[in-house]
Amino acid sequence: MSAVDQRSANGAESVGDLVSVPSAVVIADSAEMRRRICIALQEQGLCSDAELDSPLAIEEIVVDESTIVIFVCDVEIPQQVTSLRRLCREASEPAIVVISPPATGAGVRRTLDAGADALVFDTELELTLVATVRAVASGQSVVPRKLRAGVERPTLSHREHQVLALVRQGLTNAEIAEHLYLAESTVKSHLASVFTKFGVHSRKEAAAVFAELETAPAAAPITTSLEHSQEQTTA
Repeated sequence: MSAVDQRSANGAESVGDLVSVPSAVVIADSAEMRRRICIALQEQGLCSDAELDSPLAIEEIVVDESTIVIFVCDVEIPQQVTSLRRLCREASEPAIVVISPPATGAGVRRTLDAGADALVFDTELELTLVATVRAVASGQSVVPRKLRAGVERPTLSHREHQVLALVRQGLTNAEIAEHLYLAESTVKSHLASVFTKFGVHSRKEAAAVFAELETAPAAAPITTSLEHSQEQTTA
């Protein structure tokens, strides 16, 4: 059953409701967080069509471009960013809103580079989630206002760019060091810097992010969660 079909089964009043109100799927390993998200949605007239405790469970339901996936993870933890990146690859049609503990500007960039459409801090969930969901449904990307600067793509040094290009070609650290006339420890240092900027923890992931950055299309318009919340209030 698709997410929209599930909504219909739960008693949507009309086809118009299905078109105007985004279909939402909530993914969080915490039952308490799932409860908070569902309450926040319900208080603004929205509802979740499915609640999952793992991103792997997304394979068990049918989602499409009309669906908004709300995924809870900590974007400052590389392993959780990896889970986000995998979710964005495997659920490529729906838009994805991430809820995370407060993060740095680099965390914001990692979230968008992973393929997510928006980031909401869990401390601001009740205030900004619904406004963010509606903005994403209208084609916007949304980030917390105070970290707008974090939307800028990470800047690689000339050496970091060279090292990554060779990583993509499959060269080992020793081979890269020989090719660039560097000490192997220097290559490792450059890679460590790249891992931090990209929010990854392996050469394979760094190469994948590098490839995505090299070929990335123009980004969707960026707004901030607070700005869109104010727009909804004054509309």
